[in-house]
Amino acid sequence: MTQLPAFIKQVEKTKYPYRYSICTLVTRKQEYLEMLDTFIKGGFTPDICEYLIVDNSAVNQMDAYQGINSLLQKAQGEYIILCHQDILLIEGQSNIQALDKQLAEMDARDPNWGVLGNAGGATRLYKRMAIKIAYPNGVIDIQGTVPQKVGCIDENFMLVKNGANLALSGDLSGYHLYGFDLCMVAELLGYSAWVIDFLLVHKSEGNVNQSYFEILAQAKTRYTHFMRGRYVNTTIKRFYISGSKLRNWLFDTRVFRRVIKTSEEIRFKLKNNN
Repeated sequence: MTQLPAFIKQVEKTKYPYRYSICTLVTRKQEYLEMLDTFIKGGFTPDICEYLIVDNSAVNQMDAYQGINSLLQKAQGEYIILCHQDILLIEGQSNIQALDKQLAEMDARDPNWGVLGNAGGATRLYKRMAIKIAYPNGVIDIQGTVPQKVGCIDENFMLVKNGANLALSGDLSGYHLYGFDLCMVAELLGYSAWVIDFLLVHKSEGNVNQSYFEILAQAKTRYTHFMRGRYVNTTIKRFYISGSKLRNWLFDTRVFRRVIKTSEEIRFKLKNNN
C-alpha cells in the first residue's frame, strides 16, 4: 500500500463545537446586555452557544461588512445568528426550542437554504413583503405569509448556515444593505434565503439616512457590473453568458464572435498605439 508523508493532513467533515454562534456589532454595551439576557433566558446558554462581538462602543473598529465577515470567519457554531443589539427575544415564544423547530421545518422544505430571517422581500412586486416583527409599543408587524422565499433579508436578525461558507462582498462598505448582499452571494453559491416564523422585539423601525442611499448606489453599480453579459474563455471551450437566452445564443454564433473579436482587436491596437 502506498504511504503518504507523515506531514500530509487529511481533511474531515467539519464538526461544530456549538449549536449557535450569536454575533453582534456592539455600540451600546448596556443595550447589548439586555439583548444577551433574553437569549440566555431563551435557552441559548454558553454551553451550547458562543457569543461573538465586534466592539465599536469606544471607537469604530469595523463597519458592518468588515465586522460581519470577521464574525462569519470566526464563528464555530453550526448556525450563525447575526443580529442587532436592539432586539429582544420574547419569553415563551422566541426561544431555542422554537428556532430549532423552524430549522427542522426548513431542512425538510428546502435543504439548500443558506440564510433565514424574520423580515424580507421576495423577487417580485406583487405581495412582495414577508415580515413578522414585534415592536416595544406592542404592535406586531405582520405582512405576507411565512415561511417565504425571499431575495433580501432585513439585518435585525439573520441566521446563516455555517456550512454554506457565506461572506459579504469585499468591495462594499458601510452599515446598510448587507442583508441584500448576503442573499445575493448565497444565491450565487447555490443557496436560498427565507423569512421564517420567529417573532422577536425590534426596538427600532429602521434608519434611512443619506448613507443608505450612498450604499444603495454602490450596490447597484456593483451588481449591475457583475451581471453584465460576458465571454468566458476556459482552456477547453469559449462561451457567452448573460441573463438572456437570446443573447447567449446570438453572441455565441461564429459571426458574432468574429465581429466582437475584431472590435476588441481594433480597440487594443488603438489603445497601445497612443
